Amino acid sequence: MKGIRMLALAGVSLVSIATPAFAADQAKDTEEVGLSDADIVVSARRREESLQDVPLVVNAVQAETLDKLNIREFKDVAALVPGLQLGQSQNGIGAQVTLRGVAFDVNASGNNGTVEFYLNEAHLSAGQLFVSMYDVGQIEVLRGPQGMLRGRASPSGSITVTTRKPNLNEAGGYLNGFVNDIHGWNFNGAINVPIIEDKLAIRVAGVTDQNQENRVRSINNSLTPHQETQSGRVSVRFEPFDFLSLNGNYTRTVRKSRSFYQSESMNVRDPSQPASPRLIRAEDRLSTMFNPAVYRQDYEIFNWSAQVRQLGQKLDYVGAVNKQHYVTNVPSDTGGFYGTGYPANLQAANQATDSRGKETTHEIRLSNDERIAGIFDYVAGYFYDKLDSPTSLIQQTPVFRGIVAPTTLLTIANTPITRGGGSVEKSIFGNVTAHLLDNRLEIAGGLRHIKYHSTGFLNIAGAPVAAAAEDRKLNTTIYSASITYRVTPDIMVYASTGSSWRPGSSTNPTILREIVNPSPLLSSFYFPEPEKSKSYEIGFKSEFFDKRVRLNVTAYHQNFDNYAYSSRNVFIAANRLVNGVQVPNVFTAGPAIAVGVPAKVDGVEAEIDFKATDHFNIGATLSYSLSKIKNGRIPCNDYAPKDGKPDASGTVPTFAQIQAANNGEQVATCTVNYRAGVGAPFNATVQSEYVQPIGADNGAYLRGLFSYYGNSQNDPANAFDDVKAYGILNLYAGLRSNDGTWDVGVYAKNLTDVGRVLINDATPQTVSYQVAGATGVVGGTGVTTYRAVKLYTPPREFGLNLTVRFGSR
Repeated sequence: MKGIRMLALAGVSLVSIATPAFAADQAKDTEEVGLSDADIVVSARRREESLQDVPLVVNAVQAETLDKLNIREFKDVAALVPGLQLGQSQNGIGAQVTLRGVAFDVNASGNNGTVEFYLNEAHLSAGQLFVSMYDVGQIEVLRGPQGMLRGRASPSGSITVTTRKPNLNEAGGYLNGFVNDIHGWNFNGAINVPIIEDKLAIRVAGVTDQNQENRVRSINNSLTPHQETQSGRVSVRFEPFDFLSLNGNYTRTVRKSRSFYQSESMNVRDPSQPASPRLIRAEDRLSTMFNPAVYRQDYEIFNWSAQVRQLGQKLDYVGAVNKQHYVTNVPSDTGGFYGTGYPANLQAANQATDSRGKETTHEIRLSNDERIAGIFDYVAGYFYDKLDSPTSLIQQTPVFRGIVAPTTLLTIANTPITRGGGSVEKSIFGNVTAHLLDNRLEIAGGLRHIKYHSTGFLNIAGAPVAAAAEDRKLNTTIYSASITYRVTPDIMVYASTGSSWRPGSSTNPTILREIVNPSPLLSSFYFPEPEKSKSYEIGFKSEFFDKRVRLNVTAYHQNFDNYAYSSRNVFIAANRLVNGVQVPNVFTAGPAIAVGVPAKVDGVEAEIDFKATDHFNIGATLSYSLSKIKNGRIPCNDYAPKDGKPDASGTVPTFAQIQAANNGEQVATCTVNYRAGVGAPFNATVQSEYVQPIGADNGAYLRGLFSYYGNSQNDPANAFDDVKAYGILNLYAGLRSNDGTWDVGVYAKNLTDVGRVLINDATPQTVSYQVAGATGVVGGTGVTTYRAVKLYTPPREFGLNLTVRFGSR
């Protein structure tokens, strides 16, 4: 209740300054689907229909909203969708997503996420969207179990991104750019050219962007962080006949990054920890690394579709080939353990990773174009997805003589590691919807049968690790059903249920990639059992006062068997291969090990928009979700004290302590009952816009976006990552033409300069090494007095934005 009161006060304070995605912000031609300009059109059920007619929660973000709020990165969309958290790993490879109270980390949970992503209806990995975003027509965030009508099954939702299609009849385009006060700039644009009027058109779009990445500087290196992105897209639309439509596009994106990982002194949050040589607080945005982490990402996306309309039916085909190539070089010592005086090649010792991926998808669907017998709609189809994802890396390990000192470095051992494999998923699906009682009652149901086959291997210095060998063949059937009743033309109530399924992570072998002797207990965590879930949802959608007010509310409950929970930064006592010899070491299984646990989540979501006048809009969206693990067995750190509960301290155990505490086992386990997800249970956003006409053709505007995040426990096993409630306020002001041909404005993001550590480690940053003595080689762990800050709120930013549009835009 306290959080809701705070939100209400924030909304009142923004009434005069604060832009919801209102019905006027349309990205589609509503006339084609028989809808009015007041309707928000979505394709959540594979048909273009009003948002208010869809019996599920859909957050639609149109192109105009993205432009108005200077949304230039995909992760910034989360500021518009409460309960959605989007982030990217420090190494640039993985993505983190949370929706409806459950989290997905691709580094830990593999390629099958709790949320799936689509570009122009074709499935793709989340990382490809995080790199760049431009020339977007609409983004739809679909909450709850998905997969009955689109791509892969996903328990928490799916996010679809649609790029702008070429216009067949009119040339046009746009140019958008901004510069800010924190050394960032972005220019993007597009040009549309009809080749054959009403038949063939081409659209070319692109973006170039530079910024200072995470803006974290190192106390041990004068280089500045830097990130640059270039991307281009060519789209073709061909409609030679009224019954045939063909679309295709090709996108190439390259991002280069140089960054330092943010640190914080351990004793800032835990006074019992030793003092650091230099005190660093999170708000300092500093690192102790001597060398930066660098990466290069290269993406190619081929995407195509075809539609044939004949005899009242539609045959749709969507296909894609997505290629990705990551090259990363991350220093092993991210905490500055090897201080001044140590050899430069030791400070630069790293893990060099070369990862490639190729995903091929095909989907074919048959559906009705005209309602059968005036009652039935149907969709039936086939989906195919093949993923190949080989990864090779070189792990560098220092070897010292006798003691660890600048003068005792013997060598830096290079260990090649290869992880190969892939997956093939095939499914058939069907859904039928009956419209009864003069379309006031709607009953829908569907099934999807899935066959999944994944393979994989892990080699360390050419030797296979048996526990990491994978050859899994799985199959299942999921379902969905819903009933909708329209009480009046403007009020709809609905109830739905559905199931979902994920094959279980295959990423743990990569997380544990340096371990050559996994025990039976540790091996049991390599491939979790498939995850299953069932969801139940009720809600209503309503509009009042000639559609000037929209109020939607839903409540849901979801049960999980083998929910893919990420157990973070677990210490393991095992052997590493160094120069052909197995050496005992303490490993940190980071970022997390995915394990299957029983869980449930309950939540409520609400949306209210109010078009007070023709010049003033205001809206709010709220989300509350509470997830809970019940008697889940997870790998954990349980050493200080040994009590069956994850440690709350930041102590790093030794190899001997781990084995002694666990009766010779390589890892500890705990039975836990705590939250399944990370992030705040309660989230809300308030958007609004006021426009003051200037003459007949122009207007001045004032916009606001306030995003509120309630108290968060984050990782329950980490006593030092709780986050107090906070709010981020963005303001926008400027001048624009009423016909949208130009817009010039200024903006302030995080105006009040709120700073919060959102994700950090419980334990200090460490680095592994080997010591050669009289009795042989033994492993060691260098422990620093700094912890890693993995996510921090963005800094305050002031900027200038200019947009020019012409023709078909």
